Amino acid sequence: MPRSVPRSLLSQIASSLEASLKAAEPAAEQLWLSARPRMMSTVARAEGGSALRNATRGGMSVLQPCTCGKVLCPGHARPMSTASQAPHAQPEWATDDKAPGLADRLAEVTKHFPTALSVDDFIARVEVALAGYGFTGDNAIAMSNLCRDESCLILEDKIESAFGSCFSTHGLGGVLTCGVIGMKAGLSHSPVVGGKERYVFFSFPHIAIDSEGKVGAVSRPNRPGSSAACGALIAALGDLKREGLEAHVKAPGVHDPLEPEYSILKQRIARRLAHEKLNPLNLSLVDITKAAERVISTDLEYLISKAVDTSRANYAVFTGVQIHNWAADLNNTDVASLEFVGVGKSYVVVDGEKVHLDLGKVPALSPRQLQILASASASDGKAATAASTGKLVQEIPREFLLKRLGGANSRSHMDGSAPAWGSYVATHVVDANAGAPQMDHPFEAAAPPKEEPVNTSFFWGTKN
Repeated sequence: MPRSVPRSLLSQIASSLEASLKAAEPAAEQLWLSARPRMMSTVARAEGGSALRNATRGGMSVLQPCTCGKVLCPGHARPMSTASQAPHAQPEWATDDKAPGLADRLAEVTKHFPTALSVDDFIARVEVALAGYGFTGDNAIAMSNLCRDESCLILEDKIESAFGSCFSTHGLGGVLTCGVIGMKAGLSHSPVVGGKERYVFFSFPHIAIDSEGKVGAVSRPNRPGSSAACGALIAALGDLKREGLEAHVKAPGVHDPLEPEYSILKQRIARRLAHEKLNPLNLSLVDITKAAERVISTDLEYLISKAVDTSRANYAVFTGVQIHNWAADLNNTDVASLEFVGVGKSYVVVDGEKVHLDLGKVPALSPRQLQILASASASDGKAATAASTGKLVQEIPREFLLKRLGGANSRSHMDGSAPAWGSYVATHVVDANAGAPQMDHPFEAAAPPKEEPVNTSFFWGTKN
């Protein structure tokens, strides 16, 4: 079978499929047009149009109408409905010889986060679900709120492969500090298609659970031993255990000038734990991470309520926890690195009406389809896949992970000798701003405040 086909043949097949969908139901045609731009073209490029040919033979069975007559039905049981209760059958390819133990590692992660999906599986389901409500990478802007940790960029890369460059509001531990103005700045960059702006919000604190099941442990390139994630949440949990909640429950707007994000993160979590009557002494890293997700999701929705005008924009929200299930030692090339998302809230708001989505009921793609879509991100090479019931697990290729995190491909080293350009290096420079106030200095007025003259449009007597 040839690996490529003429463009005219692909166009003919696509036109035939569109015509058949249009005849069946207008909503089906709309779904096809919204989902096709990235998903079908990516498959066609990689597989020479074979996926389109298979679709014309009946591969579009997932688009069969609901019993109520609608193709996109939020409330009835049907294959494409996110509210469907239909069980998932165990696929024949559930065990991949190239990826022993991946399904077992998914099972280990789901002990802590039952809704966890492999990151490529998650993005594919999000894209399929959103296409039915008119969201694509071409007509929407993604708003990502993650931790500042460089390990979180793996998820951001996957988001951007589907929705284009993100407007980011990242903070330590995923805490939101951008405010309403910051969020509105991102919203103002959205495409306007059909008279509507569209936003897709992604918000996730993160945690590491390495390949050996150790919670909080993550291996980083060129760094010996085990590192930790999320460092900010680990530190916050330690402070709350030692100092108690009351020491950190403060009025909104009060923060440490040297630790603005970290102090706000602790304050927000402390207030939530006090509200939920949870004792930090009884909490694990998994518990505090889930609490952070609840806090940040609440904050995100509050900012959305202040910043989004639903009369001129539709939006979607996806929250949860990003989970790094990397090799316990990245130097061990025999152990795959995985990335998961513990799914939290998933919903769309279209024309002011909220529809909750159950991503667990969106059918997983096949390994071949997921490989093709994953290749649209910055990853290189073929990744190993495996499956558990209803979920597909895909490796994060080691080469991509190391390249994305940086510092892993260079063989250079420092020998301690003087630089070749030593004669051009100045060792002393006079600071022109010496004595300027630092960020934690108390305010000291240099002079009494100057009283401005009264300005008014009213006057009595003669006006000079």
